[in-house]
Amino acid sequence: MPSIGEIQETQLKEQRPYPPCRAACPVHTDVQAYVGLIAQGRYTEAFDLIRSVNPIASACSLICHHPCEQECRRCDVDEPLAVRNLKRFALEQSIEYRRKRRHAIPQSRNKSVAIIGSGPSGLTAANDLADLGYKVTIFERNPVLGGLLSSAIPTYRLPRDFLQEDIDDVLAKGVEAKTNCEIGKDITITDLMNQYNAVLIAVGLSLSRSLPIPGVEGPDVLLALPFLSDIAFGKKPELGKKVLVIGGGNVAIDVARSALRLGVENVEMVCLESAEEMPAWEWEIHEALDENVKITNRWGPKAVRRSNGRVEGLDVVKVKAVFDESGRFSPSFYEDQTSFIPADTIIITIGQMSNLSFLKDTKVKVDERGRLAWNESTQMSSAPGVFVSGEVITGPGSAIQAAANGHRAARAIHLYIEGENVEAALVAEEKEKIAELPPDILEMIKKESRADLKLISPDVRCAGFTQFEIGYDEYTALREASRCRACGSGAVVKPEKCVACLTCLRVCPYDAPVVTNKAEIPPERCQACGLCAPECPCQAISMVGYDVREVIDTMKGIVGSVDPRREKPVLVEFYCTYHVGVSKTPGTENIRQVPVHCSGRVGVLDMLKAFECGADGVYLLLCSEDPCKHKGVVSRMKKRIEYTQKLLSELGIESGRLRYFEISGEPGEARRRAAEEMSNQVKVSR
Repeated sequence: MPSIGEIQETQLKEQRPYPPCRAACPVHTDVQAYVGLIAQGRYTEAFDLIRSVNPIASACSLICHHPCEQECRRCDVDEPLAVRNLKRFALEQSIEYRRKRRHAIPQSRNKSVAIIGSGPSGLTAANDLADLGYKVTIFERNPVLGGLLSSAIPTYRLPRDFLQEDIDDVLAKGVEAKTNCEIGKDITITDLMNQYNAVLIAVGLSLSRSLPIPGVEGPDVLLALPFLSDIAFGKKPELGKKVLVIGGGNVAIDVARSALRLGVENVEMVCLESAEEMPAWEWEIHEALDENVKITNRWGPKAVRRSNGRVEGLDVVKVKAVFDESGRFSPSFYEDQTSFIPADTIIITIGQMSNLSFLKDTKVKVDERGRLAWNESTQMSSAPGVFVSGEVITGPGSAIQAAANGHRAARAIHLYIEGENVEAALVAEEKEKIAELPPDILEMIKKESRADLKLISPDVRCAGFTQFEIGYDEYTALREASRCRACGSGAVVKPEKCVACLTCLRVCPYDAPVVTNKAEIPPERCQACGLCAPECPCQAISMVGYDVREVIDTMKGIVGSVDPRREKPVLVEFYCTYHVGVSKTPGTENIRQVPVHCSGRVGVLDMLKAFECGADGVYLLLCSEDPCKHKGVVSRMKKRIEYTQKLLSELGIESGRLRYFEISGEPGEARRRAAEEMSNQVKVSR
C-alpha cells in the first residue's frame, strides 16, 4: 500500500514535464525512477517499475534501440546514460523475485478476447486484457510464442530463456496459448468472431519481400525471414562459401552475422545506401564490421548471374541517389556504371510484409495493395469487434513501438466491450518534455565516462550463437546509475507557502530558482540535488522524485527498538548511494543505514529525528567534491551539520555525537573506518 507521500509524489510527477528519456520511450517507462532505484540497490522495485509498462522487458533489455538514450540530456555533456544495460542488470538481479510474484488474474468480466499473433504487440495486449479480467486466448502459427522475437531474431542477440521470462509472465496471468494453430487453416477468423467478444489481429510482418530482377528465381537465392526462421527452429540452411546479403537494414545485419556463425567465412553485404544512410543501427553495423562482414555501399542489384542454374554472383549498378528531393525513397542509378560481386549464395533482405491470406472472403477488408483497412482513431478494422495492432498496421518498427501499439489496442478493446465511445476515449496524449540543459548548467556538470558493456571477442563469438554481450557486474551498474542526472525529479515550489525569502536561491549551487514575488524553479535548470528542500523555512519546496519527509516519517522504524542493556551505541549512518553506496559495505548490528541519493537531501530535522528516536549517535558520509555528482554540496552540508551540532549542544546532547566523514576514492575501507571510529567514540546513552 503506497504511503500518502508516495501518492502525492506520483501525482506531482505526472503533472510535470517528462524527462526526455521517458518522453522518448514509446511506452513512457519512468527511466530516471528505475535508474534511481538501481542506484539504491533496490533491484526488485526497479523491476516492478519497468515491468509495469513493458511486458517484453527482458527482450527490450537486449534488443531495444533505446531511444531513451538518444534523447538523454547527458548527450550534450559527455555520453548518454546506458539505460538498456541498466535495465538488463535490474532484470537479471530479479529473476527469482519475478518468478515468485507470478499469479493468475481472476477472469472477472465473463468476456473473452482472441489474439492472432504473439509478437510484442500481441503479448502486450494479452497482458493488459488479462489484467482487466478478460479471458484471453492467443493463436500462434509457430510452435512457440514470441512472433519474430522467437522466429527471426538470432539467439546471439536474444537468448530464448530471456524471452521466455516475458512470455511466462503473461501466461501466468491465465492467458491461454494455442501454438501450431494457423488462422485460415486450423480455424477461421469468422469462427473467432463468433466465439469471442473481440478479436485482435497482431500478425506483424512475417513475409520477406523479394526483388523483381532477372535470375532471382531458383536455388541459392534465399529470403531473409525463412533463413532466420530455419536457424531459430534448429534447421541449418545450405550455404555456399561466399554469401552475399542484399540490404542495409537491421535484418540484413542479422542475416550476415548469422551466416558467419553457420561457418561461412566470406560474408558480404551490398546496399543502396552510403555508410551514413544505412538504416541499420550504427552500433550493429560496427559489430558486424568487427566480425569481418564486408559492406559494399551505394550499389543496387541489377540481376542474379547464374551458370548451369547455379548462382555465380550479382550484377550491380552504381547508385546516384537513394532519396528524391522531397526525401522520399526513390533510388536513381548511373546506368553506365556497373560491376559484379561474386557469390554462390544470395540472401535478400529488402523488406517485409504481412501474410493476410487468412482474411480472404471475410468481413475484414484488405485494400488493393494488400494492406488492412482500419480506423486509426479506434484501432478497429472494417469488421466490428475486430481490432488491429503492431507492425501489420504501423509498418516496420521496433519491438517497443509494437508493444506501445498493443497497449493502445487493449484499451480500445476494453472500451468497445464495455460499450464506451472508443474514439472519444482513445485520444493520444503528447507529453511535454523538459527542455535541454541550459549552457550555463552544462558547464557545471562534471564529465563522467559511460560504462559500456564488454563484448566477447569476434573470433570467439562468431563460433556459435551464444549471447555476445557481457552484462554489468554490480559495481559497474551502480557506478553507471550514478551518472543519471535525475531529470524531472527536482524541486517544485508550492506558491501558497512561499514568502520569497531567497533561501532557495542562496542555497542552490546551480542558480536554478527564479524569485520575484514568489520563487519558481524551472525543471530544465534544476539538477535534483535536494539541497533547497530541507533549508526552506516555510517547507514550500517538494521534490518530484522523492518524499522530502520520507526520512523523518520512517526514522522510528529505521532505528527500531533500542535495547537499554546494549553494549554498543546505536548509530544512524546517512550515506550517498551514488558514491559511497557502491561499496556495498554491510552494516554491523549497531548501525542503522539510511541511503539517500545525495547527502544534500539530509536536513537538520532528519538528523535531530534520529536522536529523538533513540540513536546514540549520527554520522554522515559525505562525498568529497571530486566524486560528488553535484557541485557545492559538501561545503553546504558541513555548515548544516555544524548548525545541527549547535542545536544539539543547546539541548544538552554532546555535539560529538553528530559527525561527518568526507570520503574520496574507493569508499569501502573509509566507510568501515568511519563506523569503527564512531562506535568507539560514542558512548551508550543511559
